[in-house]
Amino acid sequence: MLPVFNIPDRAIIAYEAIPRPSASGDHLSVVRSALAAVRHTTPAVLLVPMLGDLLHAAGIDPADLAAEHGAKPSDIAWIISSDAACGAGRSIDDRVAKLRTAGFMIAFEASGWASECHDRIAALRPDFLLLNGPVVAQVTRSEVAGAELAGLNSFGARLDVCLVARGVDDATIANALTTSGLQHGSGAYLSPPLVLADDLAIAGDAVVGPSWFRQHEPRTLATRGRSIVAPTKVVSLATSTSAEAASDGFAQTLGEAARVLQAEHDPDRILGVLGDLLQRVLPMTGLAIFEADWERDCLIPRVLAGSEVVKLRDLHFPMSGGITGWALARGVPYNCGDTTTHPAASTIPGTGGDQSPESLLVIPLIAGDHRIGVLDVWRSGIDSFSDRDLEHCALFAHVTAAAWNNAQLYRELEARVHTDALTGLRNTRWLDETAPQETARCLRSGSNIGVLLLDLDYFKQINDTGGHAAGDRVLREVALVLRSVVRTGDDVVRFGGEEFLVMLHDSGPGGALRVAEEIRATLAARKPVLNGMRVTASIGVAVFPMHGATLDDVIRAADLAMYEAKAGGRDRVVPVPAPMGATAAGSR
Repeated sequence: MLPVFNIPDRAIIAYEAIPRPSASGDHLSVVRSALAAVRHTTPAVLLVPMLGDLLHAAGIDPADLAAEHGAKPSDIAWIISSDAACGAGRSIDDRVAKLRTAGFMIAFEASGWASECHDRIAALRPDFLLLNGPVVAQVTRSEVAGAELAGLNSFGARLDVCLVARGVDDATIANALTTSGLQHGSGAYLSPPLVLADDLAIAGDAVVGPSWFRQHEPRTLATRGRSIVAPTKVVSLATSTSAEAASDGFAQTLGEAARVLQAEHDPDRILGVLGDLLQRVLPMTGLAIFEADWERDCLIPRVLAGSEVVKLRDLHFPMSGGITGWALARGVPYNCGDTTTHPAASTIPGTGGDQSPESLLVIPLIAGDHRIGVLDVWRSGIDSFSDRDLEHCALFAHVTAAAWNNAQLYRELEARVHTDALTGLRNTRWLDETAPQETARCLRSGSNIGVLLLDLDYFKQINDTGGHAAGDRVLREVALVLRSVVRTGDDVVRFGGEEFLVMLHDSGPGGALRVAEEIRATLAARKPVLNGMRVTASIGVAVFPMHGATLDDVIRAADLAMYEAKAGGRDRVVPVPAPMGATAAGSR
């Protein structure tokens, strides 16, 4: 497997499965071997090649292949070559549509610069567009290649396609790509191919164990808890227009900012401090602070000031677009004397094309190797900012970026405290801290929480036969199954050992029972793990507040029902009976 990185900050976003020793043999076996890696690569996306005629094979269902390995379709992007996509016409459209309906992502493997396949790419709208190494290497040697890449960047941004450059083999290529706005890639400069089996390794590979993936956490919004949904804050501009008067207190104001930000862990307040204090020392007509969303390759406004700038409030921008994106790719503060003549300039939506001359300071917010956002400051007129203004703005940005990055790390640490290291599920500490709020919300709204407590049958035999490594693998695979069955917004907790707790929000007894049976059946249908041993589960089902005044009471009721399922022969679901007079109706 070859890790795919966000090049500027070296965060893993996906893995690409590479056939070894070749793809000339049993294509289906190669795909199955690739899918077996999902238990290691999740929650990152795994790019799997759709080899040979598998794309058109009537008897092969990719959803069944994924289910065999406990993978959610959203964990997988099927790689389709340009030869297959551009030569198959309508049949490929239908096949891709079925894959999307099943929940899979699509990766398009381009031939050359993909210019001959623009129509097919636009029709298929893949999630990833893969550029091959020989083409990527041309960027450092040819202006034509640079122009091709710029055009492809713009094309990909319009279609919301993630461009991935293979063959990023040295720093020169990496710098040329990021300067051109392409953020994602794979290659020797970023990481060698990762091989789990010694006999498949060749020179240059890195042989790793399953623990490698746990130690290199990928960047995914679901696991890092950084889904960028915070509202944009609009602040008013300071009334001072005297640059000299404002600059008198620069050192004092910068010191005040450093003191306030040092103890702050809330990103919203950190950005608010920058928006408020910077105006004391730098008169301006507009200000914007953007957060870099590397998952969606866009810039999201977080703080805005100024009558024209506030029109950006509900907009997201391609990370490679405009003067802001251009400056972020360069990674250094930039003083633009005239925004109307800069070659990367673009008009703010809703402001029209007739703009008065204005100057712009663009300061990338960088902490270490992480480009986390951008600060834009406007002033009317041409060449209105001095070098001293740029220096002052950059100092404020530096202090803010460090505080912002620390706040993000703090939140990630909080998330890890509430996450089970082996399975990636929530842990009992999260449950203890969250249960009071969840039950209070439930009582206020008059809703229910379906509670499933499941215990894996004969799990000790798996540990005794295959060792704890086999047991750990089974636990991770069960976690994948649970996440694939429950809805987004429901919670899955590793309750201890081989026990798991599922909380189904706004779900009554009927819905909870259906989900429990789906989980039981999905586990029972999986292929044996060791010497014919199958993984099954006994599940108890209860509902809050029907079966208890507290969540602990309901969990105890589900626990008793689970032991009843064990006593009744295992691999079964037992619901807690409804109390006398209770309403059994409920939805999921």
